[in-house]
Amino acid sequence: MNKRILYLNHLRQIVNPILLRSLLIILLFRTGVSAEMLTLEESISEALENNPSITAAMARIQEAGAEKGKALSNFFPKIYASSFYMRLDEEREIELPSFGESIPFSSDEIYGYSLSLTQTLFTGGKITSLYRMQSENLEASEKQFEKVRNDLVFGVKESYFRVLESEKLRKVAEEAAVQVGAHLEVIENFFREGMVPEVDVLRSKVTLANAKQNLINAENGVRLSKFRFNSLLNRDMGLDVSLEDVLSFEDLDFDLPSLIGEAFANRPEMLELGNRLKMAEQGVRIARSDFFPHVAFVGNWDNRKGEEIPVDEWEESWNATVQVSVDIWDWGENRNEHRRAKAELTQLESRFLLLKNEIELEVRRAYLVLLAAKDKIKVQEEAVKSAEKNSRDTSLRFKEGVAANTDVLDAQTMFSQSRTDYYRALYGYNLALAALERAVGKGSSTL
Repeated sequence: MNKRILYLNHLRQIVNPILLRSLLIILLFRTGVSAEMLTLEESISEALENNPSITAAMARIQEAGAEKGKALSNFFPKIYASSFYMRLDEEREIELPSFGESIPFSSDEIYGYSLSLTQTLFTGGKITSLYRMQSENLEASEKQFEKVRNDLVFGVKESYFRVLESEKLRKVAEEAAVQVGAHLEVIENFFREGMVPEVDVLRSKVTLANAKQNLINAENGVRLSKFRFNSLLNRDMGLDVSLEDVLSFEDLDFDLPSLIGEAFANRPEMLELGNRLKMAEQGVRIARSDFFPHVAFVGNWDNRKGEEIPVDEWEESWNATVQVSVDIWDWGENRNEHRRAKAELTQLESRFLLLKNEIELEVRRAYLVLLAAKDKIKVQEEAVKSAEKNSRDTSLRFKEGVAANTDVLDAQTMFSQSRTDYYRALYGYNLALAALERAVGKGSSTL
């Protein structure tokens, strides 16, 4: 019986038991109730509905809306009501010696109530600038919400693809472990029959140990990627995850200058900082308003009892005042506040230019990564075909006794690595596309 026949007989006896053992290990790793399969769109929708970062961003919009409403109230008159009650130790009286008597001029109980109205007439533009500032703040909060939303959508996409990629890599590691294990069984049988040296057995065992280690790492990678995915969707991290595969490659072409222009127009960070710049401009006007007089109308109406003669009747009074106040000397407080506001505006202008450069760099980087990922897919497709053919041919040559054990192990390792690189390139392309979408200011839309 030649080596080829021995190899085939041993392989038939060994592969099935090894496959059964591997399947049992896989089942142990994946215990639990099967989860409902989620699509990418469903995952994004669930994250947008449940992730706390969205709730916090919405609360910031509500807060900014309240601040805008508060600033609007400064245009309208404010009305205040007050009341008081005073108890004296005794009534106050006036002695009238000529009449031989006294009359009360103050009761021992004094009480009353009053209304006052204040209407601001002129503040040097302060309340107008404050309202405009809060309007810009509301718009900035809305842009910040868009940024949080885009970041979350990208995070879900990235996590989604990482789960799929890790599952593919685990599958490759499982198949590699099965393949190396089957080869080891054959080599051990050959060794017992004196057909191969012991060093071949040892090398095969080392290769199998490495394959098992890769399988353990791949399994951990799956678990960690699912933890991350569940965290973004604000679910129990231990919940099972089943995702619809999007193992696809669409060769898209992009125009880099158009992408950069689109990013400048759409990136919420740019738009938000634009609102912050306008807020700073209004801040300068607010600081400058303190150099001008402030004018307000104040009206008061008062009704009290027990304080004037006759003490048992209500006394009503009113007054109207136009108040003008000017800050004549404050030891430079207003002047320094104005300088501070102008310095803040200058800082924001510089930040705007820096952010513009950063966004352009981010778009260019994402564009180059996408092009590289596209090329990697084409390269790795050819590499997988070549490695598969090499592994198959090497196994046949080993069966015929013209290839060494190390050749088979090397070919198997090369085939597994080429498949790993292919899946990484494929999902890397999808990740690069998602990163480019985010870089130009698009969340769930497609470029």
